[in-house]
Amino acid sequence: MLRRNLIRTAVATLVFAAMPAAAMAQDTGPITLLVGYSAGGSADFAARVIAPELTKSLGRSVVVENATGASGMIALQKLINGKADGSTLYYGGFDTVAVPMVNKAVGIDWKETTVPVGRTALTSMAIAVPAASPYKSLGELATAAKATPDTVTFGTPGIGSAQHFVGEMIGHRIGAKLLHAPYRGGTQVSNDLLAGILDSAVLTTSTALPFVKDGKIRILAVTSAERTAALPDVPALTEVEGLNGLVLPLWQGLFVKAGTDQAAAKTISDAIVAALARDEVKERLASAGFAAAPMPVGEFTGFIEQQADTYRKIVQESSISVE
Repeated sequence: MLRRNLIRTAVATLVFAAMPAAAMAQDTGPITLLVGYSAGGSADFAARVIAPELTKSLGRSVVVENATGASGMIALQKLINGKADGSTLYYGGFDTVAVPMVNKAVGIDWKETTVPVGRTALTSMAIAVPAASPYKSLGELATAAKATPDTVTFGTPGIGSAQHFVGEMIGHRIGAKLLHAPYRGGTQVSNDLLAGILDSAVLTTSTALPFVKDGKIRILAVTSAERTAALPDVPALTEVEGLNGLVLPLWQGLFVKAGTDQAAAKTISDAIVAALARDEVKERLASAGFAAAPMPVGEFTGFIEQQADTYRKIVQESSISVE
């Protein structure tokens, strides 16, 4: 009798533990995937590659929604304001961690408000100029910035963005004051760069590649530790005099609201890993300059904590802040 009761208790415990994941699978309602930047940008592209694959794995429609503004914080706040049931995902990255560091008014701590369920991809950033620009190298751009401080512009998707960090760090290292021109998304930055309104811009490599192929822009350097296969003739920042050791990769991943059941979070995490294991997904991401870089829940959190330490050092060195 005792053995029978123990077996019944064990079975009941297993069934109860599996309920959240099972309930998520049975829910046929759509899942919203929030992207904090405009359609056509690098984050939007990657999210739209991954969303259909998550739909297949989760058995629920995953719909991308662009909630732009405040360097991704509008989308993050929308996640936080929603339900902790896995029905809303947030496609975040550098901005999720760094923006609150430079803008105290944001008041969002990713460790308290979210659960990082899986890293998706890595890419580099590129310092770009219009094709007609007189600057043929980053050194020439730096010389011009030193000669006329606060006149050579660099465009980014917003204050506190990874691109902003790169621009400020370059200026700090070379002792030149570049004029920051913040936008509300990568698409607007690209448009003004092509139009010659901006002297330069920091773009994700994925965003820059199509314009490079069309001969509309020139890339002066990339932020990866080594030259990227997509731009073999472009130097890495580590090769540029005065910038040795400056490496800042751009990472992306999915988050759910804090309080989401662990089983449901793992279900989403497993779906991300499965999606990124598919060759067609890897190829589509690679074609745009991304490297599929899956990292499951738990391990992903540790990675973010390490990145956060690097960002704090950059903020201190360059005094980046939003008043």
